[in-house]
Amino acid sequence: MRTAVVVLAGGESRRWAGRDKTAVLLAGVPVLEHAVRGLMGPASADTTDVVVVAPPEHPAHARLAGVRWVREEPPGGGPVAGLAAAVGVLVPAVALVAVGAGDAPFAGEAVPLLLDAVSDGLDGAIGVDADGRDQPLLAVYRVAALRAALPASPAGTSLRDLVGRLHLARVPVSARAALDLDTPDDLATAERLLSP
Repeated sequence: MRTAVVVLAGGESRRWAGRDKTAVLLAGVPVLEHAVRGLMGPASADTTDVVVVAPPEHPAHARLAGVRWVREEPPGGGPVAGLAAAVGVLVPAVALVAVGAGDAPFAGEAVPLLLDAVSDGLDGAIGVDADGRDQPLLAVYRVAALRAALPASPAGTSLRDLVGRLHLARVPVSARAALDLDTPDDLATAERLLSP
């Protein structure tokens, strides 16, 4: 099945004092670029489209050739609005979409497990972290099911409410794959994980 990659990077970075955490450098590269390239890798043979939901002035924009950039409506409207914007531009051949967060540099490591878990009768597969929490931005969804579940006015809709409408496999993922850079301390952790 043809697979697209969608990376959401439209958050407000409240715990980063207003700095865009996806633009912070990790090993000299914007965190968002790590996230996009990591998600593209596992699905690359069957990937038809890569969509990033982020401002076009993001420093990773010029570094990611062949990636389509969109904005949620309204800007800052939340992850469901971001998903709606991304799904709206996918080519018709796409059956599955691997979704990741722009501040999760290692999420791509979980994509093969998630793709393997999407069986007949399921709307997708969602990562579950070591604490047992669902990670709706570390998942693979069937595009048709996602489109059907999206509300007409997605801005401000809870991502957990959206995911709650879907029949999903729950797949344990590593702490590394589930790491998102919510705080500067998380960036230090990611730097250590990248060290030899």
